Amino acid sequence: MKEETKAKAAKFWEDVKSGLKTGFDATKKGLSKAGSAIQNYSDLGVVQIEKKQFELKRKKAYEALGQLAYEKLSEKKAVSFASGDQEVKPLLEQIASINKEIAKREKILKAAEKEGKIPGKSADKKTAAKKAPAKKNVKKTGAKKAQGDAE
Repeated sequence: MKEETKAKAAKFWEDVKSGLKTGFDATKKGLSKAGSAIQNYSDLGVVQIEKKQFELKRKKAYEALGQLAYEKLSEKKAVSFASGDQEVKPLLEQIASINKEIAKREKILKAAEKEGKIPGKSADKKTAAKKAPAKKNVKKTGAKKAQGDAE
C-alpha cells in the first residue's frame, strides 16, 4: 500500500512540475510579446511627439513670416514683399523643410494605424454591437389604452 501511495505522490509532483514548466513557458512567451508591443507603442509615441514638435516649429516660422510681412508692409514707404527677398526666403525654406518632416511622421503613423499598431485604433474595424430593435408605434385600443393611461 505504501508503494502505491509513493507512486501517486511521485506522479502528482511530476504533474505539478510539468504544469509549472508549461505555465512558466507561456508566461515567458506572453511577456516577450507584451515587451515588443510596448516597444512599438513607445516608438510610435516618440514619432507623435516629434510630429508635434515640428508643428510647433512650423507655427513659430509662420509667426516670424507674418511679423516680417507686417513690418515690411506697414512702413511708410511700403516695399514689395516677395518670396525671393533675403529675409523671406530662409523662412519659406524652413517651413518647407518642416512640412516634409511632418509628412514623414504622418506617413509612419498612418502605416502603423493600418497595421493596427496604434492603441485604440485597429486596421480591421469591428462591427458595432447590435442595437435593440426599435419599438413599433402600436395604437392602444380599449383596455390596453386604459391600462397604459393608468400607468
